[in-house]
Amino acid sequence: MTAPIWWPQILAATSLRRVAAGDLLAHATPTVAGGTLRLHFDRADVAAAWEASGAQAALVGALEYCGQPMPVEVAPDQPTFT
Repeated sequence: MTAPIWWPQILAATSLRRVAAGDLLAHATPTVAGGTLRLHFDRADVAAAWEASGAQAALVGALEYCGQPMPVEVAPDQPTFT
């Protein structure tokens, strides 16, 4: 059986997303409210990078894999750029 020609791109994108998720989550404090995981980032630029990176999909997948499926959102009280 031969893997599709596009498979290496998928593997690379998935790996990058996991790395980005871990790096960005190091700057977050998680809380759970109403069954939703809320991420409170310590810097506005990191919160913006999280939202732009697509790393949230990796976190949702990890939560599902670990038996803790729940929605994830960035908390509304993020620091702002100054």
